[in-house]
Amino acid sequence: MMDFLQYLLDGLALGSVYALIAVGYSMVFGVLQLVNFAHSELYMLGAYLVMLLLLQGAPLWAALPLACGGVGLFAVLMERFAYRPLRGANRLAPLITSVGISIFLQNFVQAVFSPNPQSYPVHLPEGIIEIGEDLLLRQRDIIVFALTILLTLGLEAFVRYTKPGKGIRAVAIHPQAARIVGVPFNRTVSLTFFIGAAMAVVAGALQGMAVNQIMPFMGVSSGLKSFAAAVLGGIGVLPGALLGGLVLGIVESLLVGYDLSTFKDGAAFLILILVLLARPQGLLGRKVLVKV
Repeated sequence: MMDFLQYLLDGLALGSVYALIAVGYSMVFGVLQLVNFAHSELYMLGAYLVMLLLLQGAPLWAALPLACGGVGLFAVLMERFAYRPLRGANRLAPLITSVGISIFLQNFVQAVFSPNPQSYPVHLPEGIIEIGEDLLLRQRDIIVFALTILLTLGLEAFVRYTKPGKGIRAVAIHPQAARIVGVPFNRTVSLTFFIGAAMAVVAGALQGMAVNQIMPFMGVSSGLKSFAAAVLGGIGVLPGALLGGLVLGIVESLLVGYDLSTFKDGAAFLILILVLLARPQGLLGRKVLVKV
């Protein structure tokens, strides 16, 4: 029983990273009905940019906001010049474009930093907190989990109670009606991309500081699992992205703990398939009736 609880706690930190990435997937899909597969590379790009700023002598409290702003601006430009011209095209066009951007960013980072893994200059605390006799809790896991909860709750409050956030909700619910009542559509879409990218940067920096290693392809596996987490929780629903990420992180931790690590990558998608067969809208999503 204690082993199970230990694996459960270990999975929360891993799931928190998935959740932060999944929030960006969920927001963009909720607004544009677009699966932005390049989002996972923003997670990787953010980790590298924070590392670069730290190596240049910037303190973490300055490097993280600067990286969020830089990658967020890149995401806004990506939407403006790569996705916006394709809004009236077949849905496959922006999907293929996102895959192309993803591959370009992977190769660009390899060319600049080399394909080899890079050590992170700043680490999260490695202290251990003992709970009882057999249960151990790492300080870095507490930090990652707490930041994820705070950021997700803060973003949920922003979307619900601020004017720009209400604009995002309006566009997600009914884009045409939102335009009619005066919601600035393009500005709202740009804000959505910026916020999603900033969350991905935080996830990348936390991952780098937690495991002390980043690489150009770090976004491939994490990105696919985070997308699965977003769909599992109910894509377009921010608490759903959080729940889906935590569920996948816990499942992976349990499989590794019980010597089934061979199946940990496939398990995320098996769970996703089973849940969608029983509840296509995801765990926290709502059924949408479509008139035909």
